[in-house]
Amino acid sequence: MEKISKAPDGTEYKIPDVEMDAREIEELDRITAEQREMGHQIVAVQGLGFVGCVMAAVIADAVGPGARPFYYVHGVQRPSTRSYWKVPRLNEGVAPVDAEDPEIQTIFPRTVEEKGTLRGTWHEHAYEIADIVVVDIQLDATKPEFGNAAKGYCDLTAFKAAMSDLGRLIRPDCLVLVETTVPPGTCRHVVKPILEEEFRKRDINPAEYPPRICHSYERVMPGRQYVSSIRDFWRAYAGIDDESEEMGRRFLTHILSVDEYPLSGLGDTNASELAKTMENSYRAINIALLQEWALYAEDIGINLFKVIQAIRARKGTHDNLLEPSLGVGGYCLTKDPVLAHWASTALFEREQGLEMAIQAVDINDKMPLHTVDLTRDALGGSLEGKTVVVLGVSYLKDVGDTRHSPSQTFWKALSEEGAQPVAHDPLVQHWEEMPSVRVRKDLWGCLSGADAVVFAVGHQEYRELDTKHVVEATGKIPAIIDTRNMLTDHEIEEYLKLGCEVRGIGKGHIRLMKERIAGQ
Repeated sequence: MEKISKAPDGTEYKIPDVEMDAREIEELDRITAEQREMGHQIVAVQGLGFVGCVMAAVIADAVGPGARPFYYVHGVQRPSTRSYWKVPRLNEGVAPVDAEDPEIQTIFPRTVEEKGTLRGTWHEHAYEIADIVVVDIQLDATKPEFGNAAKGYCDLTAFKAAMSDLGRLIRPDCLVLVETTVPPGTCRHVVKPILEEEFRKRDINPAEYPPRICHSYERVMPGRQYVSSIRDFWRAYAGIDDESEEMGRRFLTHILSVDEYPLSGLGDTNASELAKTMENSYRAINIALLQEWALYAEDIGINLFKVIQAIRARKGTHDNLLEPSLGVGGYCLTKDPVLAHWASTALFEREQGLEMAIQAVDINDKMPLHTVDLTRDALGGSLEGKTVVVLGVSYLKDVGDTRHSPSQTFWKALSEEGAQPVAHDPLVQHWEEMPSVRVRKDLWGCLSGADAVVFAVGHQEYRELDTKHVVEATGKIPAIIDTRNMLTDHEIEEYLKLGCEVRGIGKGHIRLMKERIAGQ
């Protein structure tokens, strides 16, 4: 029976069988021989996920003097029913990801069809013929208990298996550049020993041919700067030894805009790995701090966002102060502090973890529950049977990415209290983490019958909505909950005058506005 991999749009692709393997190996060898004759090095990108597929295109798009490409790229994706479709889709010159960045729609046809420097494959033979392998496979943190990130850990089983595959196949002089965000210590304590062990099985002496390993983490941002955030941004890097570091520097110099965004060589892969997790831990702590002060502001009647604006005015010291919101989502801030905390004890055998970073994760994970409290309060103390329209289910404004979205926690908490949540998002086609939830596109239609309207994500479509139109669309006098500082004081006042209960994260001054209006 044929195995089928189905793309998000429903297109079905047959997963290759054993008979197709020989043909694919022959094709990989043919292409590689042609490319080497043209003077191109061969790069294999391990994993065609959110980072890997665009990284593969960026590498394939890089050119030197005379617009001559540096590399030919084999993008490698395992032939599973869940993900194999990315291979034929990429080979059609079509992006295997949905994105708001217009460059996504041009870089894949340019590299696949026009330049002929990028091809997708499912076959591990790509690693045998590569000069460089870029590791972009998923590595997540597991948090088994909600609100208790200290119990979180990193399951390295799949990652170790992937490294074993490389050690079993790559040439001894092949550079392995780990781009995946990993726990500090991974390259030195996990990748290196595995590659050395596999080398020995092949009668390759690691003392004579030490594995070439480099780490350089990405700072990918979804949205309209998706491609640019890989190519046109500052990078730190480090090698397991001097030769590896120099190989990594040359490679990154060829593919990134290093003249405008210089590289930072850190000299130790432990330092590079720590840099990524520390960078995102800092942001997570910044947001957690603001959540604490948001509750303070709500209790004493202050608009925290005006306070933040005033503090930011002191340029150079406080202008990076973040803001409270529904919660923290995405693939980095929710897990990177956990990776670092786990590595502290599991890989470095320290007794002390990273208590502040872990506490920040707990605060941020539980932030959506505060919006549940605000919604319940605005609806008179009960959510039972109430229709709550959630405007936005992605984790970030103006993107369609739902990974670790705080709207998921919010939705589940509403449902547990008997509410009937309704989801709307102009950019999310399918809520992968909540497949049973229908994400509606008809904004005004989905507001019909709403007891509460929650501005959960700051999408442009939700900004400057006419207050009267919103209330009229519900057919009621709904509660309005602002979790993203979407509403101006003028709009809040209009909702209050229309009889709506209004709440806002960090907006304690709404209570005073209501009292003033009632006294007029």
